[in-house]
Amino acid sequence: AHEQAMHKFRQPWGISLFDLQAKLLGAAPPAGADIKIPLNKAKMVSAATMPNLMADIDDWVNMGGHTFRTERPEWSKAAVSTEKEAREALAIARDLATGALSEAESIVNSALEEAGLPSPNTVAAWRELLDWLEDERQFQAGCGCKVYEIDLASVQAALAPARSVFHRPFASRFSAAYRSAKEAARASLSDSTDALSDHGLLVAIEKAADRLAQYRERGGDGVPRVPASLGAALSAMGSLTELLEQAERVFALERLLEEPIDGLRRTMGRLASQEEAAAKLPRIRELERRFEDAGLDQVLNAVGERIPPELAASAAEHSWLSAVWSELSFDVAGFTTSLHNRRHSDFVELDKKHIATQAGRVKRQAAETAIRAMNDYTKEADLIRREAAKKTRHLSVRRLFRQAPHVLTAIRPCWTMSPLLAAELTPAGGDMFDVVIFDEASQVPPAEAMGSLARAPQAVIAGDDRQLPPTTFFSGGDDDESEDNEDEDDAQPQPGTEGMESILDVVKATALREELLRWHYRSKDGRLIAFSNSHIYGESLTAFPDAANDVPLSHHLVPFRSLPQRHTASHPDEVDKVVDMVIEHAREHPSESLGVIAFGIRHADNIEESLRLRLRELAEPSLNEFFSDGADERFFAKSIERVQGDERDVIILSVGYHKNASGVLQYRFGPLNQEGGERRLNVAVTRARSRMRLVSSFSHLDMTPGRSSARGVELLRQYLEFAESGGSELGAATSAVSLNALELDVKHRLEERGIPVTPQYGAAGYWIDFACAHPDQPGRMVLAIEADGASYHSGRTARERDRLRQEQLEARGWTFHRIWSTNWFKKRDEEVERAAAAWKQAVGEANRKDEAGDDASPKGAAPEPRAPAAPPPPPARGPSPRIRPGYPISEYSPRELVALGQWILSDTLLRTDEDLMAEMRKILGFRRRGSRIDEAMRAAVRAIRRLETGN
Repeated sequence: AHEQAMHKFRQPWGISLFDLQAKLLGAAPPAGADIKIPLNKAKMVSAATMPNLMADIDDWVNMGGHTFRTERPEWSKAAVSTEKEAREALAIARDLATGALSEAESIVNSALEEAGLPSPNTVAAWRELLDWLEDERQFQAGCGCKVYEIDLASVQAALAPARSVFHRPFASRFSAAYRSAKEAARASLSDSTDALSDHGLLVAIEKAADRLAQYRERGGDGVPRVPASLGAALSAMGSLTELLEQAERVFALERLLEEPIDGLRRTMGRLASQEEAAAKLPRIRELERRFEDAGLDQVLNAVGERIPPELAASAAEHSWLSAVWSELSFDVAGFTTSLHNRRHSDFVELDKKHIATQAGRVKRQAAETAIRAMNDYTKEADLIRREAAKKTRHLSVRRLFRQAPHVLTAIRPCWTMSPLLAAELTPAGGDMFDVVIFDEASQVPPAEAMGSLARAPQAVIAGDDRQLPPTTFFSGGDDDESEDNEDEDDAQPQPGTEGMESILDVVKATALREELLRWHYRSKDGRLIAFSNSHIYGESLTAFPDAANDVPLSHHLVPFRSLPQRHTASHPDEVDKVVDMVIEHAREHPSESLGVIAFGIRHADNIEESLRLRLRELAEPSLNEFFSDGADERFFAKSIERVQGDERDVIILSVGYHKNASGVLQYRFGPLNQEGGERRLNVAVTRARSRMRLVSSFSHLDMTPGRSSARGVELLRQYLEFAESGGSELGAATSAVSLNALELDVKHRLEERGIPVTPQYGAAGYWIDFACAHPDQPGRMVLAIEADGASYHSGRTARERDRLRQEQLEARGWTFHRIWSTNWFKKRDEEVERAAAAWKQAVGEANRKDEAGDDASPKGAAPEPRAPAAPPPPPARGPSPRIRPGYPISEYSPRELVALGQWILSDTLLRTDEDLMAEMRKILGFRRRGSRIDEAMRAAVRAIRRLETGN
């Protein structure tokens, strides 16, 4: 459940808790990490879209988006969302900076100069003066301009009685001054004013006096003059005012009309010159809308102040991760390392017990099946009993199958035989067995497999199509010449399966379900399988690294010596070198099994013959014991073609082929030159459990890359190079494994504690998260630390994740320690201390072994044979039913007979119905059988069986 909680993807974010924690460890910026995103906004972002948002934030920063918020440049408030709006805004600024403002200034100044007025310093003042002049124009259009030639003050004073309807008639009749002023006023005004009343004349004179005063207040000298260019000035002012009002709206500026002309010109000039800002602004606005929708606007508001611009994207990611974590962390809020480790230990122990008892359960079920078959098919059971009691003249197995198929397959449910023997011993029929299993199916020709396939409705076909196909190579002879010149296999495709070498090829061409077995158990050091895993299996295999720093792979180069042409496939010096190595191994490592693989039959025969002669010369009893045929894994010397299926602790692989007398390497490598030669090499290089020792009279430097089109030959060159490097150089076939944020954090923290850490340690498909070395013995690994990350999650079952991987590592000398990412995230210091304590304990254990010389289980030693566990005794029966023996069968009720049978069966031992009835007769004292006795017994047994099945 914890694994599921940690690694299942959570929606709508599309991220797991493990990845969330790892990203939080790697994304925390130095400042701004406490800015929260509302959860409803955080749900608008997923793990898939967050990288795009971060890239957009980087773009936003690089475009200076943050400066629009902090430094507030002229364009920062511009109401611009699209490229079109940006172009229009820039055009307004340019027009004001270079065209409209200057043009309007020239026209207005000219008009004001003509009007005798000084030019003010703001557009608002321009507009006010021009508006006044327009009013003046209208005034003069109605009253004329001669009115300004009279003494307006005197005339106004003399006409004062015109304000009153009572004083006006009196003044008109009796005041000469009134009449004179009235006459002067009427004469100064235009003819259109002739109809004006006295009061009208007074109002006109007062307005003229007021306008004259206004004119002089505005700096005019003399009498007001209306410029001829007033219309043009008003038009220019209207256009300018409209542009300025647009600029105020677009750039969010205020009171531009009241700004001094020079300042206004500078403002517009700056806006016009910032073409880059104008071009960026639509994209900045677009990004900011996205950021606001994602709830990141508060984070970005702090960029340039609390958050450095270069950390803006990380800060945004951290805030989003924190928001998601606050929602999801409840699922692991109760996690504690101690409790989880206890559950883990309980599971491991119970899983081992489960497997230990599984064989017993299978046996019990098989036995129950056999008993049922013997009960259901009594004649078949009787036949098999009779056959078993015979000394001679047994029925053939095939005939016995025909006459007793049900009981025979029930008492022996598993049969192991070759495909041809299956067809010979068992009768045809699709229901003879439930399933047929082929092992080493790549070695079985299709025709030989058909008979076995016809004897079961389903099949499991196991094999490796990267290893040897069925072959008759060298069948025509084994002399050197045939060995060198053989170009193709003698095996011919079977009718209907052209191009398919084995039954494995046939089924792979169908739509049958295929399952790859990925775990490689043979090699105790992953480097032994690394070459094949990389070049043959495409990194699909999983092999576990060894803790020791021993080099499992070595190359032994035999010096060049000119040899006659007849020695082309078996170098005598190489033969002697191999024999020396075999004798050395038998003396120094007798507990490790050994095999020699030669590239050719003649070379294998030469090695075997030379070894036999050497052993005869040495006559050492200990050597004779090592090479005894009775050894569990006896020594062998075989050619490549004959070694599939074999394995030994140590393998000596001898090439045999060598340079000619002139020192030129001829590319004649027998089976490797054929199509599929790489499969033969693959078989040869994967036979060793502990060490592989390659012997040749040439190195990879003597082979030209691409010289041969045969893949097997090219792989031989690469394997020579691999062996010469001690299994450390795979060339371009390898790729580095990158660390996630959690792994980087663990590595740095452990290194800070002085622990020598190698992350992603391994060589063949399985990488230990952290391998910790001995402080005084570089290269000697003592502790494997694994987190519960991607590698842990890749295990499909709890057994694989929590038991098997650890067991495989411990079997290879590792001490194992688990880091639970949840606790690392919440209590990092505590987890560091646990890891440091585990490392110190592992180092101490390694030192103890060194001091004690503890080599109780040396590398390559065969495990101690274990005696099969004795089956547990059957449970004791309880008190027997109170049934007195010796009475006639009619005296026993059916209930009593059933109780007696159930008591007999209470010891849980399996019995056929006949066995049960025989034991019941014995307890009741019946020495002979009778029809009535048998009928009563059978009725009781049937009742017992019905009770057992619930029917």
